Amino acid sequence: MGSSSTKLPFPPTAPSTSTPPQATNLPPDPWLCSSLLQKSIRRGDADTAADAGVTLHRLRGSSIWTRLLVIAFEDIGAASPGALVNAVTACTDPAWRKQAGGNTAVVSSVARMLADAPKDRSSDYLICTARGHPSLAETRQRLGSLPVKARIDMAADTTLPVTVRATAAWYASGIEWGQEQRVGLGDLASLLATFQDLGAPGPLLEATRIAARRTREPITIMVPVVWLAADADRHKRVLDQPVPASPVVDGVPLYGLDMHTRIGRRAIELFAKENDAVSSCLDQHVPARSRREAAYLSAFYADAAPLSRRLHWFQADAIEMLGVENDF
Repeated sequence: MGSSSTKLPFPPTAPSTSTPPQATNLPPDPWLCSSLLQKSIRRGDADTAADAGVTLHRLRGSSIWTRLLVIAFEDIGAASPGALVNAVTACTDPAWRKQAGGNTAVVSSVARMLADAPKDRSSDYLICTARGHPSLAETRQRLGSLPVKARIDMAADTTLPVTVRATAAWYASGIEWGQEQRVGLGDLASLLATFQDLGAPGPLLEATRIAARRTREPITIMVPVVWLAADADRHKRVLDQPVPASPVVDGVPLYGLDMHTRIGRRAIELFAKENDAVSSCLDQHVPARSRREAAYLSAFYADAAPLSRRLHWFQADAIEMLGVENDF
């Protein structure tokens, strides 16, 4: 798989050194800009993505690179391996960024590239399902007592459901979810080598290795799993689909005000109380202790999760349903 210093190719449309992006008009709120960056990339809103990225970099400095890496694996994933590989290069190679015009120019370029790229959120739905869906409880229990080699074998077994293979891959990687201690030691190099034997492209696997070690996020391991599953579908295609309209107030698209921002949380709480139809639905179907969180999630899936250019493949809808079910 190569060493940690392996360089990955960025496209010839890299940012110019002549004209860096200008100052943006977004408010100096890092939580808002972080939310806008991800949601605008999902919606294909390249201008807002670039502005949000540049502003977030100004406010939070080098943490922008980890943020962009996670977005690339969560929202782009297997739909655009080239964009994913390029994002990893830009986010992990300071020398390349210097040659390409500096940090600000590269932030803007990467944000625009990700916004324009085809997208797939299956990696996010899969890792959330692997972590907590009740249908995989026995699988998780079994994997917890298996040696790493057996976990890798399960991850490579194409006769198993993709959800089981994804869970096995996570446990085989040795990458924990935050501060949890459930997967134990793993062998990331052997897992990725096995994926390569199955046909996953080398640059995608090298990008996965680098991002997994840099971010320590298990979602990174899901992208090769999704790539292998989607590659089996001869009819997969990218669909351009409309996203919900969103008002712009004082230069801020309101789709950025979701449960990950203070203003968004308050707005959702008020809406859930004051809108009779929503309030009645929550009263009827959700326990009182969970209504606020249900409202947050509902608003997220209605306004913040939609993708403008989505990779459609034969298991994508089923994986999404499991992920949403697990969230709720």
